[in-house]
Amino acid sequence: MAADGRAVRAPGLLRRRRPFLAPFWLAGFVVLASLALLYGVLRATIAFAGETTTVIVLRHAEKALVPADDPSLTPAGEARAQRLRTLLGSNAVRAVYASEARRTQDTARPLASALSLPVTVHPARDPQGLLDAIGARHIGGTVVVVGHSNTVPAIVSRLTRGKTQVVLRDDEFDRLFVVTVTRFGPPSVVALQY
Repeated sequence: MAADGRAVRAPGLLRRRRPFLAPFWLAGFVVLASLALLYGVLRATIAFAGETTTVIVLRHAEKALVPADDPSLTPAGEARAQRLRTLLGSNAVRAVYASEARRTQDTARPLASALSLPVTVHPARDPQGLLDAIGARHIGGTVVVVGHSNTVPAIVSRLTRGKTQVVLRDDEFDRLFVVTVTRFGPPSVVALQY
C-alpha cells in the first residue's frame, strides 16, 4: 500500500488491454489463410485433371484372307471402320495411331479423316515405344490406337501396369478398350463392343 492509502500492484500483475479490433483481425487472417489453402487445392486438382489421358485401344477390323502377308479389309471390315468413325468421330481425339499393316491403317483412316488428323504409323513390335510417344506428346488428351490381336493385349497390360489381362480370339474384331490413366489413382479400363 502507498503512503496515501492507494493500493499498488506489482508490475507483473498489470492487465494489458486488447485492442477493440483484434477479433476482427484474427477472423480476417483465418479467412485469408483458408482461401489460400482452397486456392492451392483447386489449383492442384485442376493440374491433375489436366493430366488424365485416355487411350482407346482396338484391333483392326475384319481382314481379307489374301494376300496373307498384308491383307486389306473385307467389306464387313470397311463397314466396321465406318462405325468406328461414327462412334469416335465427335470425341476430342488428339491423335490416331496404327501399325505398319494396311489393315490397321485402313481401320483408322475413316476416323482420322473425320477428325482431320493423320494416321501416325508406329511399328507393331514396339508397344513400349508407342506408349512413350503417347506419353511425350499427348498427356491429358484422348488417343486412338489400332493394333492386332497380339498387340492390343500387350498395350492394355502395359497401360494398366499389368493389372488387366486381355485375350482376343482370332475371329474377334468388335472389341475396344478405353483405358484412362491418371496421376492420382490406378488406371481404369472399360471394354466395349462396336
